Amino acid sequence: MKALVANFSLGREFLDRLKSKLGRSGIRQQSGGLSISLVEIPQPRLISQDWVRIRTIMSGISDMDEGMIVSHEPPPYASFLTFPFVPGNENLGIVTDVGDDVDDIEPGERAVVDPVLACRVRGVEPSCISCSRGEPSACRNFAEGVPGPGIMIGACRDTSGGWGDYFVAHRSQVRIVPPAMESSEAILIPEFSRAVRAVLQHPPAAGDSVVVVGAGSLGLLTLSALRLLGYEVDVLLVGEHPLDPELGRTVGASEVIAGYAPGATYEEVAGLLGGEVYYPEAGRITMRGGADLVYETTGRGGNIEDAINFTGEGKRLVLMGMSHPGVIDVGLLRFKGVRLEATLFSGVEYVDGGYTTTFDLAVDLASRCGLPSENLITHSFRLEEHAQAFGTLTDRAVNGAIKVVFHHVV
Repeated sequence: MKALVANFSLGREFLDRLKSKLGRSGIRQQSGGLSISLVEIPQPRLISQDWVRIRTIMSGISDMDEGMIVSHEPPPYASFLTFPFVPGNENLGIVTDVGDDVDDIEPGERAVVDPVLACRVRGVEPSCISCSRGEPSACRNFAEGVPGPGIMIGACRDTSGGWGDYFVAHRSQVRIVPPAMESSEAILIPEFSRAVRAVLQHPPAAGDSVVVVGAGSLGLLTLSALRLLGYEVDVLLVGEHPLDPELGRTVGASEVIAGYAPGATYEEVAGLLGGEVYYPEAGRITMRGGADLVYETTGRGGNIEDAINFTGEGKRLVLMGMSHPGVIDVGLLRFKGVRLEATLFSGVEYVDGGYTTTFDLAVDLASRCGLPSENLITHSFRLEEHAQAFGTLTDRAVNGAIKVVFHHVV
């Protein structure tokens, strides 16, 4: 099969560091020892009889993929990476093969996949304390059982990922897509599930002022999650790149500030939230006052510091993005007494008197209410066009890219 494969070389890492010291940029798709190449490899095997093989239709470039491969950032899960692997953790495909123990999934069905490779998927019993309390993203066994080490499909050598023609998944990870749902909506479900998780775990109270930092797909899907879950609060969307304000309002924002300019943006945010901006003789500007609840969806250090500033004293900041934050001035957290919280992938939720998984809830919401795919998916590329896809992400301030996907020919 055809796949984009990530590999690692100590020699390349040494060369990249040397180029950096000499002031040379090096090759954009090869940095920190990591390389991406389009190659032919064998199809992944069924790991056991309760696994299925899926032919990829579409795969998103997630913020984790972008951070590691496009921005050359060290991934937070590096200890569990095994090379070579095929990236792609936001995946839609057609089931082609099922193991003998799978009786509820049929070949030919479209499916999306909850990517986390936690205890149940790995056949680890008893489940670790994190999985037992409904937090598989914090599983303690990402290096145990089968498949081999890796926190998710798309970051594990044995499962492949959506940047290849085929990948494999445990039956418990697979969700069949309703026939009436467009593929462009279905591909957003894995990321939408992250947004739903953040909102359910850290919901606004009635009357709260809310800020969403980041107008990428995760930020806009967080707006959708707030509205589709019934939270009627004022939400300010603050985007670092130019964005049509009407798009933000269509998705669910009450107010939109886009096209970041530090002083002007701070003044606008302060004006809407009743805060006050202070300009030092040296160092970063700061803001007193702020929102009751802030969702930071980019994971980038400068944006996180801005999000801290936009959070009111003693109020809540939820970190959602998976980029590498770099250096953050944590003194600002103490200065404002901000309550820092975080969330990641799907878990177990208590909704309407019963328990369900975030992923199932996300599928249901998307099926009943729809997702704004026509606004969010701005660029689609074939695997052969991966250099162009990555370049589009680095120039999103110019081209308006929001969600970039790879579209396979099936």
